[in-house]
Amino acid sequence: MIILYPLLLACLALQPTQEDPIQEPPPGTPEGPPPLELSLEQAIIECFSNNLVLKGARLDTQGAVAGFGAAWGDFDTEFFTTVLNQRTVTAPTPVNFVGGVDVGASPKTEFELFQVRSGVRGMLTTGTSWQFDIGPSYAKTEVEDGSPSRNRTNTADWSLSLTQPLLRNGADDFATSGLELAAKDVSLSTIAAKSLAYTTIVDVITAYWNLVYARQNLDTIQLSVDLANELLDITQRKYQQGIQNRIDVIEVEADLARREEELLTAHNAVVQAVDDLRKLVFAPESQGEWGRDIVPSTDYEQIPEGEVDTDAAIQDAIRLRPDIESARLTFERAAIEVRRAENQARSRLDVTGAYGLNSNETNKRDAVYRLNNTEFYEARVFVDFAVSIGNRTAGYTLRRRKLDRDRANVTLRDTEVQAVSEVRSSARDVELQSLRVKATEETTRLRLEVYEGEKRRLENDLSTPFQVRESQRDYLQAVDDETRARLDLAVAQTNLLASRGKLLVHYGLSAEPPETSLEEAPPAP
Repeated sequence: MIILYPLLLACLALQPTQEDPIQEPPPGTPEGPPPLELSLEQAIIECFSNNLVLKGARLDTQGAVAGFGAAWGDFDTEFFTTVLNQRTVTAPTPVNFVGGVDVGASPKTEFELFQVRSGVRGMLTTGTSWQFDIGPSYAKTEVEDGSPSRNRTNTADWSLSLTQPLLRNGADDFATSGLELAAKDVSLSTIAAKSLAYTTIVDVITAYWNLVYARQNLDTIQLSVDLANELLDITQRKYQQGIQNRIDVIEVEADLARREEELLTAHNAVVQAVDDLRKLVFAPESQGEWGRDIVPSTDYEQIPEGEVDTDAAIQDAIRLRPDIESARLTFERAAIEVRRAENQARSRLDVTGAYGLNSNETNKRDAVYRLNNTEFYEARVFVDFAVSIGNRTAGYTLRRRKLDRDRANVTLRDTEVQAVSEVRSSARDVELQSLRVKATEETTRLRLEVYEGEKRRLENDLSTPFQVRESQRDYLQAVDDETRARLDLAVAQTNLLASRGKLLVHYGLSAEPPETSLEEAPPAP
């Protein structure tokens, strides 16, 4: 009996192990849509075109452009026409005695006036207001005093007037300062859209690498399941040979069950990572793309060579970063507001000049056609001066605008300091992650050697399943650490590009502000 027991175990070891039958899908089962291979560059370009947040930012910019066009409306020429038709009947006054003397009475009087005036008016970019108008008029007066008298006149005139503010509303390019503010608003809106694009693209890149990590993690867990099955096979054979205990087999089976559960969780993590990327990249109406799986195709294993030029990166950040551009534009806008407030704190001194011709004829037609006679003219020069006593409104407004300008300057300097700090931190992070990749790569290689060695020792009955599982766990953890280090390096490179303001340029994208000319008005809508 003692001799037969080892022989029985040997025979059992030679029997083929039963495997789960492979379940084929039923015939006629429709296959899902083919997976979509997507590179990081394609994902960013798709996001730049389809992302709803970025579309909303572009609409905000278009609204600012419309506001700039509306600011030009102050200099539009206006055509006007006025028509006056007046009839006045004055009652007669009674007899009036002064000192017993009859000084008479005024008779009933009827007065009619019909006047039409047309012209154009507007304002120049120098702040000069102008108006040209022309119009005929007809007047008739009838007096009933026993022998009724009637008086008819037909007159016409044209007039050109110019009003130039010399102090308030006139100096310091006050008339066009509103256009400058509107142009700054357009630039600020564009920079806000650009800043939002930076944030969104960083989110896309992070989601892309998270998907890569989820897929790599799924592969790693699948590898762990395969290795656990391999270890289970070895342990069962050793148990059948009487070398291992039943508890060793149960521990390996429990470990296999745990890894299969982790595999289910990893599958779900991949699906969630795909949805996170879809939400950022694809348009809502692209239902066909939403139903397809996404397979990342960008290589993440390249390690950058050389050190980062921190000084050059800082210079790029000061020149290109959208938050610094926004702070700089805000300071410039505040300076314009100070200039406007200084103008409004001045006294008012306006000079008006006018010149025109007139005519009196027996009919309306002649009155209009004889307005070329320069013998009958009217010329006026008018000076209007006013000064505010106390000037509290303008004075305190100016003080507040100066405080806003100083605050904007502080914000600009603080933003520059923050940018320098972020660039230096991002550069150090890139260097750190590069070294980390090399370290984890070496760790993975060594952990694999340890695992292979332990597996061979188990085959030669020099190790235990527990030691193999420990070395296997360490090897799989090293694989995950290396993958995470490589993806952290890719994210660190993205953060460095964003911190130095070159993220859009790196991917061939641009967010330049629309043209806002202060010399030529945009066309009417």
